[in-house]
Amino acid sequence: MNWKTTVRAISGGLLLLAMSGASAAYAAPASGCAMLTPAQIQKAVGQPFGAPKEGTFPPSFGKQPWGARCVYDSKNGPHASVTFIVYVDASASQAKQTFDALAAWFPAKSKPAIGDAAYIDKSGAVHVLKGRVRYFLSIDPANEKKLKDLAASVAAKL
Repeated sequence: MNWKTTVRAISGGLLLLAMSGASAAYAAPASGCAMLTPAQIQKAVGQPFGAPKEGTFPPSFGKQPWGARCVYDSKNGPHASVTFIVYVDASASQAKQTFDALAAWFPAKSKPAIGDAAYIDKSGAVHVLKGRVRYFLSIDPANEKKLKDLAASVAAKL
C-alpha cells in the first residue's frame, strides 16, 4: 500500500468514527424504559403493574434525540396507567436548554423539588430534568402525591 492509500484509509476511518459518535449522541436511549420498573410503580402507586409497552417518541425540536415512550398498565385491581417518556440529550446544558424551552409550552401548576428541576403542568403530568436526562410522567387516574413519589424514584436512580 502506498502512502496516499494509507492516508485515505486512515482519513476514512476517522470520518466513520466521527460520524458514528455524532449519530450515537442523537440515538434513542437503548433501554429508556429500564429507568422506570414495574416494581417502582407498584411501590409508588400501591398496585402491581406489568412490563411496559415500549415505543419511541419524536424529538422535542429539530435534530434532537428521539425519546423512549413506555406505557405501563396495572395488572389487577382498579385500572391504572402510567406513561413515561424519557430523552437522553448529548449534554446536561442541552437538556436544560430544551427543558426550559418546553416549560413555556406546558405552563407550571407547581414546581416540586425533584431532580435538577421539575414542574407539574396544568394537565397534572410531571416534567423532570436530571443531568442530561429529561422525562415526563403521568398517572391515570391522576394522583399528585403518587406522581411526585414516582418521579422522585426515577430521579434517585439517575
